[in-house]
Amino acid sequence: GRRYDTGDRGDYLRAIVRLACEREDLGPDFRTWLRSYVTEEIPGDAG
Repeated sequence: GRRYDTGDRGDYLRAIVRLACEREDLGPDFRTWLRSYVTEEIPGDAG
């Protein structure tokens, strides 16, 4: 599996987001929120 250095701020955030997305109880709602956040709040970074 993937490894993250949770002492590194960026890796910590990546780990939390990935784990939230993968959880059955949190994933669907979190992914919906995350998509909305990325496209509406930071449109220049959306790709």
